[in-house]
Amino acid sequence: MKKAIMILFIVLIFMSFLQGQTYRVDYQMTYKMDSTKNETIKKKMILDVKDNVSKFYSYNLYHIDSLGTNQIRKKASDYDFAVIKNSKDNTTEKYFVIGLDKYSYKEDAPKFEWKITEEVRKIHDVNCQKAKLNYKGRNWEAWFTKDIPFQEGPYIFNSLPGLIIDMRDSGNNYIFTMTELRKDIGSVDPIAETIPVTRKQLTKAYQDYYNDPYKELKGGKAVMKVVDESGRQVTPNFNQLTELKRKDIKMKNNPIELTDAIKYP
Repeated sequence: MKKAIMILFIVLIFMSFLQGQTYRVDYQMTYKMDSTKNETIKKKMILDVKDNVSKFYSYNLYHIDSLGTNQIRKKASDYDFAVIKNSKDNTTEKYFVIGLDKYSYKEDAPKFEWKITEEVRKIHDVNCQKAKLNYKGRNWEAWFTKDIPFQEGPYIFNSLPGLIIDMRDSGNNYIFTMTELRKDIGSVDPIAETIPVTRKQLTKAYQDYYNDPYKELKGGKAVMKVVDESGRQVTPNFNQLTELKRKDIKMKNNPIELTDAIKYP
């Protein structure tokens, strides 16, 4: 109830401070990594919005960045679902971690064919309206509010006439629920240095990692300590480790953009 009152209060004063301010929207994200199981993962995500730019990223990445230590930033690896959207140049940039490398892929922003319905309801005491979307293999239902006039939402989704408060696909594989909205200070910062790639290069990087996930270790670019039951260090069995890693990779078979799923042998 307290959180609902906080959101409602911000909505009432929102229009006076819209331009030039940075706003932070917290989302609770719940998703299934493996479509064959009912297990879900919960992740706290942040949407920062200022003027023409928005940044969607995990709370883990925000927390590491906020520590201000370069060494810690380099170790940050929670780039899952990280996106920067720029409505001025109409681009979307996505971020990925594959092995020890961090990649970014920029493309033209997608054109969403939303179907706005007449159905309305209140979420957190905020008036919301329902919209539907079919995109890359999933049917989505979104509830947005015109009371918060950001044409923004979680992940890559935007362009509705108001902020998306709740969004989920028809199978509840991916659920985004707004939990808080507040004014913040500063700018919408870029994500740390990455290797820019094309979509084709990104796909190849995933496939190469699947084929030889311990390439860096075998080549001496990274170090992994393996011990037996008695605590003695032993030589890694890379063939065995590779088979286990490949099984783990194949379990991640339920990407949010379903038609972009990587085909592994």
